[in-house]
Formats: sequence, C-alpha cells, structure tokens
Amino acid sequence: MKELLKKLKLIDYLQTELIIQKNDFVNKLRNHVDEGSTGIFSDTFDVFSSSKNEYKGEVSFNGFKIKRRRKFFDMNMNMAVAKGTYSQKDDKLIIDTEINGFHGMMIPFYIFCIIIYGVFIVGFLSADEIGGNAPGFAFPFIIIHAAFMMGIPYFIMKRSTKRLKHELEREFFYLTK
Repeated sequence: MKELLKKLKLIDYLQTELIIQKNDFVNKLRNHVDEGSTGIFSDTFDVFSSSKNEYKGEVSFNGFKIKRRRKFFDMNMNMAVAKGTYSQKDDKLIIDTEINGFHGMMIPFYIFCIIIYGVFIVGFLSADEIGGNAPGFAFPFIIIHAAFMMGIPYFIMKRSTKRLKHELEREFFYLTK
C-alpha cells in the first residue's frame, strides 16, 4: 500500500541536515508546535484558537508528529501529517521526515464511489437490454462526474503533501537561526 501511495505522490520523504544540537532543536520545535491531535477531524475547532503557532501535534526527544494548523478563512486543505525522527552525528542533526497526505478515512469513500458509479454504469449499459430507454448522452456525464468525485480529493491530498514538505524545509532551516 505504501509503495502505491509513493507512486501517487501522497507519501513523500524529506531528509534535512542542520548544524544544531538535538536538544536545542527539539526545544525550539516544541515552542513552534501546539500540543494536540493530528487526526483527520482534529481541524474542526482550530480556527477558534488564539495561538500564533503554525503547527500542532506531538514533539518528543525521539521524534515528532505534526500537521499544519487550520486558520480562519484558510482555503487550503491541510490534510498531510509529518512524522519524523532525529539523529545526531557530530555537530549535525539529521531529521528524517515522512509526509503522508493520505488518511485511512478516504478508503471507505473511494470504495463507496466505486460501488455507486459501478452500479450506475452497469445500469446504463444494461438498460437497453431490459427495454429501457437509457439516453446515450448520460453515460459520458457519469464517467466525468466519477472522475471529478475521485480526482479532486486525490489532487487535494497530493497538493497538501507537497506544500507541507516545502513548509517544513523552510521551518527547519528557520529554527536553526
């Protein structure tokens, strides 16, 4: 499953090398991350928070799990979650991060879409055989509608992964200053 998500660019990796001590980096990262859940429905009340921090999640000395906090009137769908670990080599801190834009809640959505559109397509293809008058122009619209219903969430997840990777690159570099 992970290999498929990598090919679809819903999982991406980021390895960052910084010249900073692990303890200093973890403390600075904790100051920029609010404690909270990173689940799919955890964004619901983020817009009412008065915190100035950009991220929320969990930061420990072993690793982190963070996501971008949702803001009021923010039209971007922040679905991606970053999980990372740190390792210190001499004076360099190496941060290995996995950015995942796919949530398990999307699996039932896609299964439901495939079943519903499959029933519609089979119904339209077999309507002539059972004496119905299925209009020929409705079939392409069902295909186009299915492509949009399953394609738009994919592109939102892919963009969210790409955006979080870019933002974390900048944020990690900023934390060294």
